[in-house]
Amino acid sequence: MADEFTVDTLLRGRITLLQPVRGFRSSLDPVLLAAFARLPAGRFLDIGCGTGALAFLLAAADPNATGVGVEIQARLASLATAGLARNTFVDRVEILHGDIRSAAGQPPLVRSSFDLVATNPPYRVLSAGLPSPDPERAQANHEVSLTLNECLDAASSLVSPNGRVVIVYPAERLQDLLAGMQRRRLTPTRLRLVRPREDRPASRVLVEARVGADPAALVHELPLVLHEGTTGGYTSEVMGMLGEHPP
Repeated sequence: MADEFTVDTLLRGRITLLQPVRGFRSSLDPVLLAAFARLPAGRFLDIGCGTGALAFLLAAADPNATGVGVEIQARLASLATAGLARNTFVDRVEILHGDIRSAAGQPPLVRSSFDLVATNPPYRVLSAGLPSPDPERAQANHEVSLTLNECLDAASSLVSPNGRVVIVYPAERLQDLLAGMQRRRLTPTRLRLVRPREDRPASRVLVEARVGADPAALVHELPLVLHEGTTGGYTSEVMGMLGEHPP
């Protein structure tokens, strides 16, 4: 119903997104990850796509890309499907309502077939604070139905031999992420810390990994600063990611 969702836009109207009025709503993280993922995107997969922000951003950035967004929560998947129909890349993206843990390996999620696997997975283990009383937010933010290891299992099985896995994750869990990647022969090739402000410690990390890459090839990129110290507004780089001016 019209009063159950809002119609939002990204990239100055180039992308339309439907989001619940109450429940899980997208953050800045998909924007950061889409900008971090170098083009071309090729055939891409978005694990835990929510209402579609990351998948839509990748499709809009690369006119030749095709992709699949997988979402376990029925309402979010439904909104992603309805939102997709309002965008120009509707014929290049598919939204799949399903559990990536059981769907991996079943069409359209063919093993070793994706050039790019991107994910903004649940950040918090269940022991790290009480989940939100809203079940939708709890499932999106806590490892209720998808743990980091399960997400990496799916990513490593679905990425092509020459493909890439990109993820945005809390900086405080970076060691968990790197250890999980190492166990699956996903070798980090790029890493970028995300700081709320220049003088603040990192809150997020952006990581790109490839199957069996040379560990010596890891590039530590300059930190991404989100907010100006004086005004508190977004930095010029983030404004470029949001489409407010050329990046």
